[in-house]
Amino acid sequence: MQAHDSTLSSRAFGERADEGLVVAYQSHQDALRFLASSLSQANGVAILRGPNGSGKTTIIKEQSAWSGRDASVALVDGKHLAPRRLVTDMLAQFGVGTTAAGDDQLLLQQLSNFLSQQARGGQAPILFVDDADRATSSALRLLNWLAALDARGSFALRIVLAGKDKLADVLRDDGMRNLARRHPATYTLNPLAEQETMIYLRTRLIAAGGERSERVFPLDICAQLHVRSGGWPGRLNTLAIEVMERIAELKSARSRPRILVTREGDTVAEHELTDREYVIGRNELADIIVEDTYVSKIHAMLKVYSNAVVLLDLNSTNGTTVNSRVVQKTILRNNDVITLGHYKLKIEGLPALSPEMDEKITASDTMTMQNLQDIRRARARRTIKALKHQ
Repeated sequence: MQAHDSTLSSRAFGERADEGLVVAYQSHQDALRFLASSLSQANGVAILRGPNGSGKTTIIKEQSAWSGRDASVALVDGKHLAPRRLVTDMLAQFGVGTTAAGDDQLLLQQLSNFLSQQARGGQAPILFVDDADRATSSALRLLNWLAALDARGSFALRIVLAGKDKLADVLRDDGMRNLARRHPATYTLNPLAEQETMIYLRTRLIAAGGERSERVFPLDICAQLHVRSGGWPGRLNTLAIEVMERIAELKSARSRPRILVTREGDTVAEHELTDREYVIGRNELADIIVEDTYVSKIHAMLKVYSNAVVLLDLNSTNGTTVNSRVVQKTILRNNDVITLGHYKLKIEGLPALSPEMDEKITASDTMTMQNLQDIRRARARRTIKALKHQ
């Protein structure tokens, strides 16, 4: 997994995931064929039904893009849709300049004239309404009125309505008779099959820039996600993000920062760092021994936190350099290089540092410098004890 798991999961499965990541499963393909066929018929009305997260929005966006190559297209969000917004959204997306701001009747007349003109030219415009079952009753009555517009014996507007199953009840209302007379065809979306779920998850991850998709979504995980989601894409997206974030958490918990000690390009030592203090120096009792005359016996100290490492120079003779910069105290970032004489100490495996942790560490390190003498005394006692046992 990449270090940017949360960003990758959002790119692959988030609400604003790239539309180029669409994976056309069987029901998705059938729905597109259904819409294309319905819009080519004389009645030109289609109903697309499915629960939340079934892919209705993705499908009508894709179809509207295709239809827009040959005809004027408007895609309107039906949630709380009111008549004026329906008219103004259609005019704006059809590219009709309005001169009747504030006058509903004149705006509606402009829309009616445009629809009739386009239909007489051989290509009736198409209106897609997403979440049509959530539109206001007044907007639905206006939609019913638009459905009756005639242009020399043909309908002036083709219509696609997408919504949940209750959309059928909306269309049975007496106020929707004009639309009902056009005998709209209906397609109800089906969930993904288990094999399609696996393909869907892995394909979207790879398309978003992920690697080793079979390790992120092995067959057993795909099977579990299929059951939990019911095979619906929207729910799958949510669960996929949860899986990827959990994997990132586990990986972070398992990984430990480490110091790689090299001399003239050759690795001479490697130290895995746990949450404690490490003294760097030439003294044989130092935690990280650097045998170079440039290095003081007690030269510097690393203070390791759960997700950060602080470097402190312990009043060394020749100083401590990080990334070619002399430092007294610094919070190390991943891949920083400490130079001590002929030796280089590279820090690896550090996570990104949050601003809150940065502030906490900075405050804590003031106390660390005050304890420097205690550290030196403790090292001296250990040296004396070791000599007595020789």
